[in-house]
Amino acid sequence: MIRLISFDVWNTLLDINLMLKALGKALAEIIETEEKDVFEKIMNARRQIKEQRKNKIGIPERALEESQELLAKILGVDVEIVKRAAAKAVLNVDSKIVLDDVKETLKSLKEQNYTIITLGNVMFWPSSYTRLILEKFDLADYIDKQFYSDELKAYKPMKEVFLKPLRYFKVSPSEAVHVGDTKAEDFEGALSSGLYAIWINPNAQTVEKIAEKGFVIRSLRDVLNVLDEM
Repeated sequence: MIRLISFDVWNTLLDINLMLKALGKALAEIIETEEKDVFEKIMNARRQIKEQRKNKIGIPERALEESQELLAKILGVDVEIVKRAAAKAVLNVDSKIVLDDVKETLKSLKEQNYTIITLGNVMFWPSSYTRLILEKFDLADYIDKQFYSDELKAYKPMKEVFLKPLRYFKVSPSEAVHVGDTKAEDFEGALSSGLYAIWINPNAQTVEKIAEKGFVIRSLRDVLNVLDEM
């Protein structure tokens, strides 16, 4: 029986593209350059970081710092500029950053007495900023505890990231399911750690079981259907 549901944050609960655009706008204002050029450099840095993490390059304990330093290097600025821009971006985002069906889904799951946690990687801004956004738009009310890679000193798809929160709640992997939008980090990472996994793939045709303990869905609200099936 499933007791705990773990959610990725960015592009599962919150819109990463809106946050990255807010970061680009803030950077462009601070360094007085074209917003389009800055955004392209942010996306370049993001691709490089994901590739490095996929290939296990770098120090997990410094995942946040390494991403900030890489972006600063690509932009040709001091890392303090990146930190300032991230803070400005958090101050400027509005409720559109919350993805469709998020609050309704979390509310429904909470009413069914599931333990709900977040399990997120960090890049360019610390987890404390993500916490602020979840508080600002009343999503934290439905979350029992939040876990992030800069606090865990590891990042998805590393097994420790998935298993440490389960130990905290004294829940076995077979009693937990992780929900996220990335196949490698979220879906495959959860499965390899012994959890059930739900991959949010907008291109999916329907809710489908695609592994012994894995499902694919089109949108977050389909999580309710999968839990019913399980």
